[in-house]
Amino acid sequence: MKRGIEMSWVYDYMNRPAVKIEKKRGKLTLDEIEDLLRYEDGRQYCGHYAILLNCSEATLDGGGLYLEEDRKGDVALLYQIEHGETCPVCGKHTPPFEYCPNCGTAWNDMDKNVEKLITAMREEAEREIRSEKTRDGRLAWYWSYIGALDMAQQLGMITDKRRQELYKEVENLKELVKEKG
Repeated sequence: MKRGIEMSWVYDYMNRPAVKIEKKRGKLTLDEIEDLLRYEDGRQYCGHYAILLNCSEATLDGGGLYLEEDRKGDVALLYQIEHGETCPVCGKHTPPFEYCPNCGTAWNDMDKNVEKLITAMREEAEREIRSEKTRDGRLAWYWSYIGALDMAQQLGMITDKRRQELYKEVENLKELVKEKG
């Protein structure tokens, strides 16, 4: 642990667990807080955290209400947020940490966007449907694309609403499958 810094698990006034980081002299920076959470005490503090900032007008000149006597140090209180649980600050369901629930983009791999993959699959299906000689072959390409959309929705990569929108975008392919004969 860095000299002059203490970290511990505490309970706030609402009896919610939080990590308290206290620096004896100087101010804590976000970079410093991140490093402490990642690397100190055998990495026992690794995880996702929320920090509540009180930047209200009362803190500007609250007549000493929020301002403690001239502190030489700094304190930060952080609330751990677990995947899929409720936020300790607002009480609402937290978003997933692995992917965006709206577009399906993986947070840690932004280049492999689900929407890009779906677009590529649609283009491939359309190209094959247009070039396929038999009706059965065209139907197979059409339904393989629809199946891929269903699978993406079942895996939680796209919402049901987005799946329905994608269905509507390929209605012209359904007509193309029927027309060619």
